[in-house]
Amino acid sequence: METTRKVACALALVVSMCVLGHDPSIEAAQEGPAVPKKITVDEAVAIALKRNHDYVIAVQRRAIAKEKINSVWSQLMPVIESEASLTRQRAENGQMSLSDGQNDIRFVQLRFGINPGVFYNSLKASRDSYKAACQEVRRLRSEITYNVIKSYFSLLVAEEMIKLRRDSLVYLRENEKDVRNMYRTGSVPRFELLQARVKHKSQEPLLHEAENDYRVAMDLFNYHLGAAPGEYAVQSGILDDDSFRAPQGPMDDTIRRLIDIAMRNRPEIVQLSLKRDIARSAKNMYSSYYLWPTFTLVGGYGRTQFLVNEPAVDPITMQIPTPFGTFGNSYTPDYSPIIGNRNWQETWSVRVAATYRWSSLLPSDQTSAAEREERIKVKEAEEEIVRIKRMIALSLRASYSRLHTAVMTIASQKENMASAAEGLRIAKESYRAGIIKNAELLSSEVALTNARTGYINAVHNYYTALAELRREVGSDSDAVIFAAAKQEAAK
Repeated sequence: METTRKVACALALVVSMCVLGHDPSIEAAQEGPAVPKKITVDEAVAIALKRNHDYVIAVQRRAIAKEKINSVWSQLMPVIESEASLTRQRAENGQMSLSDGQNDIRFVQLRFGINPGVFYNSLKASRDSYKAACQEVRRLRSEITYNVIKSYFSLLVAEEMIKLRRDSLVYLRENEKDVRNMYRTGSVPRFELLQARVKHKSQEPLLHEAENDYRVAMDLFNYHLGAAPGEYAVQSGILDDDSFRAPQGPMDDTIRRLIDIAMRNRPEIVQLSLKRDIARSAKNMYSSYYLWPTFTLVGGYGRTQFLVNEPAVDPITMQIPTPFGTFGNSYTPDYSPIIGNRNWQETWSVRVAATYRWSSLLPSDQTSAAEREERIKVKEAEEEIVRIKRMIALSLRASYSRLHTAVMTIASQKENMASAAEGLRIAKESYRAGIIKNAELLSSEVALTNARTGYINAVHNYYTALAELRREVGSDSDAVIFAAAKQEAAK
């Protein structure tokens, strides 16, 4: 009986293991969460541009603006159409009384009308609108690129800070272990043990804080890419890059050169200039209504059937009354030379006209009010141009200063890291030899940590300032920024 119960328990255990082994939820748990895909900066920018809704909308609006140019050009194309019409009329006397109307069929009818001033200024305004739409695409592209680069290196810094905090935690844990062993042998006082323990425990909150910063930076990075949280990650190898450059030559001369380029190339300034030109073209378009006549051409070919009235005969005298007397029954006048007959007749017509709209000169006219409105918009755009130029010059100076400072900081912190690493090595040997106390050893470790932190932050500031400077200058590459450096190298 005991043997039977053991066999049953063994079979149940085997069955449960087999079932659990094929449980999809357990297999999914064993697989773990999806690993983020590591991408480069260029790949991140490409993904963001492809998924950014504002950028896609701007591209579509650019296409719409291009179609509006074609719409203006279509004013030069005549309207070609066919038409069938019925006309009914009545008159008590005169020539119109001889017909009740007519039926018309126009096989081909052409209509064309244009005001030269309105056409020219409309075309110019539509072209400027298309250029402004292209600049809006450039502006959004620059803004998206800057945000992606900034979030990319923020995530990179957060990732490196976790590594740095973990390395410090490992070192401080080993240091506490060594001090504890030395305390047990009586080599160091209890104060050093307590000091090592406090230093070790104080590093744990810093690690938790770094991990939280990493999660926030990861979510922000994927948000700018239009991706799901945790879908993409960054490559850390870029920190080993030594190509950290800064524009050569006097700082003031370089800043003036970059400001001159920005004034010509910045999308916002170009957009405002185009906005001013569009307002001028609209103003000229409205003034064209009274400066230019509207030329029209109408022509058609078809067939016409006239609905002829028969002559009115006096029922008593049986004569046709006329202003010059009466006609007897023996004679009926032929009216076909005057109004035609009921047969379908081949007809064609051409009309050329030039119409001048003098009411546009009145101040209360709609086009006159619109002209004054566009004149105000011109002045408004000019004020906006002056304002944004001052803002761009100020922001560009700050961006260049941050780039220059980051380059110098990177060089300084790189040497500082080497010195701090050598100092920590010497401190470890001195501590084991009993020459220095543990507090001095910990100070050496803190110095190395601070040097590495400063280097990582300097690299982040360098790439962020460079991306910001590209945005301020209005360029998609670094060639414009480092042009002076290349010229010095060529000499």
